[in-house]
Amino acid sequence: MKNIQLLCLLVLLVFSQCIQAQELKRRPFFGARMLDVTQAQKKELGLPNTKGVFLERILPNSSAAKAQFKSGDVLVALNSQSINNVKQLVPLIKTFQTGDKIKLTFYRQGKKQNKELVFKGFPYKQSDRYEIVYSSVKAKKNHLRTIITKPKGEGKFPAVVIIQGVGCINLDHPAVDFYHVLADSLTSKGMVVMQIEKTGQGDSKGTPCRECTFEEEVEGYRQGLLALKKLPYVDADQTFLFGFSMGGVIAPIIASKIPVKGIIAYGTVGRNWAEYSMENSRRQAEMAGTEYDQIAKNMRRKAKALHYMMLEQMPKKELLEKFPKLARNVNFYPQSYRYFQKVGSLNLAKYWIKAGAHVLAVHGKADFVSFAKDHELIANIVNRESPGKATHLELPNSDHWLYKMGTMQESMKNIRAANRVGKNYELYSIASRWILDILGKKALGAKD
Repeated sequence: MKNIQLLCLLVLLVFSQCIQAQELKRRPFFGARMLDVTQAQKKELGLPNTKGVFLERILPNSSAAKAQFKSGDVLVALNSQSINNVKQLVPLIKTFQTGDKIKLTFYRQGKKQNKELVFKGFPYKQSDRYEIVYSSVKAKKNHLRTIITKPKGEGKFPAVVIIQGVGCINLDHPAVDFYHVLADSLTSKGMVVMQIEKTGQGDSKGTPCRECTFEEEVEGYRQGLLALKKLPYVDADQTFLFGFSMGGVIAPIIASKIPVKGIIAYGTVGRNWAEYSMENSRRQAEMAGTEYDQIAKNMRRKAKALHYMMLEQMPKKELLEKFPKLARNVNFYPQSYRYFQKVGSLNLAKYWIKAGAHVLAVHGKADFVSFAKDHELIANIVNRESPGKATHLELPNSDHWLYKMGTMQESMKNIRAANRVGKNYELYSIASRWILDILGKKALGAKD
């Protein structure tokens, strides 16, 4: 009997250690709005040159606040390593862990000083309306932070995995509200919501985001969905995917292997990527007022680049050696060359057919990044296989990023403006109503 008890104790200990080993450490929180030093600031602050980082604002309860840094301070060295600009400092800070002590050299009112700073951990999100759970998932060599919002109370809830658009943002940051407002909206209607930080972003560890492959990114969301379905407070048969932009490409790929009840896609692509990319480039060039003869030249060059990159699947190095003039066509992507090579090879219709889920495809009327016809196409693909299972909607006064815009032209001007207009979050209300309708529920706590 004692041997059995000892064995159980050892199993529990090992299990506990495995869980602890899988926990991600909280990244350090410096806590300041940082800007490069301008010539005007150099003169005003009595600096020797424009090298350094200007602290415009110190955030409360941050490492910088605790170390008593002030707005107007200019950082010029970290542990005796010179600081030239924000672009250099930010990745340097990421090399440290919470609890690490560093020495910063800075100018304050023209005087050079030194100060020690101990990194505090990045603050966790909090809510008095629902529970917030910080966890993680392993996706092969990558370890990804997950943020789960859960309605208060007992029982099993329907659940949603949010799939981000293309690019590398720090999801778990106070300045990023796009996905958090969505999570808040859905959770307030009685749903568990999981957000997944991309590899190399925030607390996540693994391949740097801009270097990861499309397959790596898909695997991260796949593991997130699998983990969500296993949570004791989630109804595994009532799970949904919400894909924004590229997330709407990833969602049916995941759903073709792991069953979900429904998929919501906003601002996405439904056809071959090269076909979409060519049309979108022309549309945006025309909107920008580019001369038509120049557009014709640009389109020929783009078609050539897409052919070798996506159809021939030519390695980037080989492509640039053979066609150096195509460099600007293959270097502008927000994620890696290989990432978009894979996207260009996808037969998206196949995945939408295999997914077998209810589908809501929504396009903002002012969205100049995606096309209404792609969303209509997605609905047509699904409805041909399962009549009535998919819906296509056009959302007035909404652009790709949900800014309140009436037209695509207004949206393009707004994106270039320093002070942008507010957001139109009607999409999130539409999403929650659609999910509850699919589930036959009316609101939080409603019975089947």
